[in-house]
Amino acid sequence: MSVLFSSSATASAEAVPASVPAVSALVQKLWRRFALLESPVQKLRRLHLRLRGAAIGPGTLLPRMQITWPHQLRLGRDCVLQQDIFFNYSHYWTPGPSMVFGDRVFIGRGCEFNIREKITIGDDCLIASGCTFVDTNHGRDHSRPMNAQPLHSAAITLGRNVWLGAQCVVLKGVTLGDGAVIGAGSVVTKSVPAGETWAGVPARPVGSSKSLS
Repeated sequence: MSVLFSSSATASAEAVPASVPAVSALVQKLWRRFALLESPVQKLRRLHLRLRGAAIGPGTLLPRMQITWPHQLRLGRDCVLQQDIFFNYSHYWTPGPSMVFGDRVFIGRGCEFNIREKITIGDDCLIASGCTFVDTNHGRDHSRPMNAQPLHSAAITLGRNVWLGAQCVVLKGVTLGDGAVIGAGSVVTKSVPAGETWAGVPARPVGSSKSLS
């Protein structure tokens, strides 16, 4: 019985034309290209955000995301954004923009930008899924409730071609120099010079990005 089954399976496999995998691959590639086109929903989302003051460069597609004050957001051209990003300008209405992204920036799923002062991100940066940016900190006066503490803010800046691994946290006042690399899961509390690789909690130098294979 096992011999018959094996023979039958072999015969079925041999009966599949060799062109089937190639056709399947072509269909998958065409479907992927179709999926990357701007949908009617994305076009409406772009129009809605522009009417509310957001600046969105050509070629940047807009998935489902949350924005508290759209006029505080400026996205460059050809940026790639995944779903469930939260652009949170955590202040009262003020003139913008306070969240400024360059061209060809990638922002992974579930990233969060909690900005009160400003964040500037340069061209060609890669921000993996689940990263969080917070430019404000609470005071720690034990005589006052935590929700009544004074807030201290300082702008966050990412240079060009910066790469952050998944689940990184970048805190107030941090500057990441051009070409800096931050390992996944790191908490960045200090500025990182250009071309250096940092990782850990808190993040510290572990090498040079030039040494990466």
